This record gives sequence, structure tokens and C-alpha cells, in this order.
Amino acid sequence: MQHGNHGWIACCAGAALACSALDAAPLRVLAIGDSMTEEYAFELTFSAPDSNPATPNTDNWPDILTNHRAAWLTLGSYRSAMLSWADLRDGGFEYNYGVPGFKTADWVAVCQSTVADLFSSDPIVALRYPTRNDLINNLAEVNAVIIFLGGNDLKSNYTGIYSGPQPPALLSQAVTNLATIHDFVRSHAPALPIIIATIPDIGASPDVAAKYTDPTLRLQARSRIAATNAALSAMAVARGATVARIDALTDRVFDQVPFQLNGTSFIYPPSPVNSPRPLFCKDGFHPATMAQALIADILVDALNRATAATIPRFANREILGPVLGLNPDQPYLDWAAGAVGFLANPDGDGLPNLAEYVLATSPTHASSPFAFATNGRMRFTPSPAALNFATLIVEESSNLATWLPVPATRITVGADGVWEIAPTTASPGFYRLAVTPNP
Repeated sequence: MQHGNHGWIACCAGAALACSALDAAPLRVLAIGDSMTEEYAFELTFSAPDSNPATPNTDNWPDILTNHRAAWLTLGSYRSAMLSWADLRDGGFEYNYGVPGFKTADWVAVCQSTVADLFSSDPIVALRYPTRNDLINNLAEVNAVIIFLGGNDLKSNYTGIYSGPQPPALLSQAVTNLATIHDFVRSHAPALPIIIATIPDIGASPDVAAKYTDPTLRLQARSRIAATNAALSAMAVARGATVARIDALTDRVFDQVPFQLNGTSFIYPPSPVNSPRPLFCKDGFHPATMAQALIADILVDALNRATAATIPRFANREILGPVLGLNPDQPYLDWAAGAVGFLANPDGDGLPNLAEYVLATSPTHASSPFAFATNGRMRFTPSPAALNFATLIVEESSNLATWLPVPATRITVGADGVWEIAPTTASPGFYRLAVTPNP
């Protein structure tokens, strides 16, 4: 297409997943947590579908990391039998201390346990001391620790967080308890990198949202939990720990409706079949595989920052494909209706199919989505839905050989979604649209 001394062409490109060199040996990671951390194989009440209650079909972040990042990290050897560890763990990975139902205070009690606890008639109390000893022994073997707790603290009095006249003391106490747990780990492993996860806002879960519906009070609860996480982050940084912002994910669940990865929408209400599409397991409280994969990505980022490891992050296409078993290209395929190839141009109008998708034009009827003003500015309107799937970049060249992105100062996106591109003062000037599926 030609306008004055400026030419416009369109192109698109396929996606490539980034690769990373393998570390010499997998990073040994120890986790201290609750049911968000215990392997979902031991959480059948919500991780298995109603149709097959003995077989889980959802994974949590330790499952996902060990299934998809085994070359880069390990949580130790695995025991599949229940009660196969002589401590508070049900089973699972050697370095995974995820104990269902535990609050931060429960883990403080483990850290402060003494041999006298062995003689308690309460089996939970009696097992604190063996858990403490096993934990200390494992701390000498690992390269990093993740502390991921606090959801059960919020659950213990969400009503007070939601509607109480003052923030409940449990919020500040959770931060104090997490500091105590951190300090316990540090006292036994002075040089070990420690990651402290922020507390997931359980108000984002369907189970809690269905019971607490007042919009003003929901905002109050969010604000109080956000303030707690700010204090938690400050505490972690002051102690030299690395922060993993799990609360950023629950904020996204609150605010992005529908929740999407690259244009593939996910279902908020839980489902008894625990399919790949719901955000939460069938109990409406625990995150399902997709959300847990995003948690795994946040933790990988934190591990890399804490240890200088190079564990590959989880791109959306990997989560959709290998992790969930969905087709990452499904939004495009639904639109294409037979015109499958990204680079094909069946209507001969110079716009490859992927560009047609993003520009909301037909792949089978030649047309131009571009309009030019007398001042040389070009206007076009991309599809907002398609921009969730692919990235659109306007590039320019003076010789059709070297292409550079048009500076943002010359691109205007209106409230109506119209893009307007101001031409360069150079003459001649050529422009193209580079369209790439999001990673």
C-alpha cells in the first residue's frame, strides 16, 4: 500500500519459546507451607473429580515444577504412600514441608518445639519435634527455601478482616510469625537464600466471594490484606529475603474478568469435574492447575533472583499446552474457521492470516483496514480480543532492509481503540505491522 512517499506493508511471525542452558545440577529447594504447598495427590477431597474421587486430576506448584522443571530443580526424593514420613507430612517430596491446615502459628510451634512435645497425647503436638529435626537436617542439604503461608490465617477470621471495625490482630501477627519462621531457618542455615511468599488474598476465591458479597466491605478486606502484604514484604527485605508476590496473582483474579491467558478464557466458578478450565478446584477455595502454574512461575522468578539460577519461566503458551493440555492457538483457530496458517494469505491482499485476525478483517475477502489522513497519518483498529493472543508492533524502514519499531511518541491509541501512526519526516519511509503470537 502506498501513500505519498510512505509505504505500508504487513507481516507476521510465529512464536518461539525461549530456552535456557541447564544448570550443572538441579537446584535443591525446600518448601515450608500448608495445603497450597502439599502435593495435590494427598488432597483428594478437592483435587480429584467427583467421577473418580481416588485419582487427582489437578496439580499444584510443586507438582508442576517437578513435572516440567526437573532438569533445573528438585524437591528431593518422593514417597507416594500416606504417612511415609515420620513427621507431620503426609508423604510426597523429601524437601516439601506442606502441612494441610497449618497457620503461621502452627509452624512457629514446630520451630519452637522441644523434646517434651514427644510425650503429648495430641499426635499433632507429638510430631512437631520430629518435624523440626527433619527440617533442620534437610536445611543442610538444600540450596534455597520457600516459605509460603498465611492463607489459613486469613481464613480463620475472614469475617473480621471483611467487616471488623479494625484490622484483626491476626494480620500483624501473621507477619510476626513469618519473621520467626524466617529467623529459625536463618539460624540453622546462615547463608541459605530464603524466599518469602506474600499471602494470597483468599477473598478472590469463589468459596469466600460467595459468602462475602458487599462491594465496599470486599474492598476493605482487600485493602487490609494488601497492607499486611506490604508489611510482610518490608520485613522480608529487611532480613535479606527475596519476596515472591503471590498477592499479585490474587489481585489479577479480582480484577481481570474473564481471566485470560493469551486470549484463552478461564472459568471462575468451580466444577465437579476439575477440568483444565476452572481457576479453582471443585472446593472453590484451592487454586486449580492453571492458577498453580502461574504461582510456579512467580516462585521460579523469585528463585532465580535469590540464587542467580537460570530456571526458565513459564510462558503462557507452555501453561496452556504442556501443563494444561489445551491448544495455545485455539482463539486464533476459532476465528480462522479453516484458514489455519498464520502466514497464509488466501485472499491475496498482502495481509497474512494472523495479521487479518489482529486487524479484524476477513482472511478470505481482500480488503484494507488502513485509512490515511491528508497529513499522512495512518489509522487502523485492531481487535481487542485478538490483541490478547498476539502482539502488534509498527516498524519502519528507509530502505526495506533495516526495520526498527516506530517510537511510541508517534503512536496514539484512542479510547475507541483506534491506532494512529504519525509518519516520519524521512523520505522515503516504509512501514510494516509485525504480528507475533504472545509467548
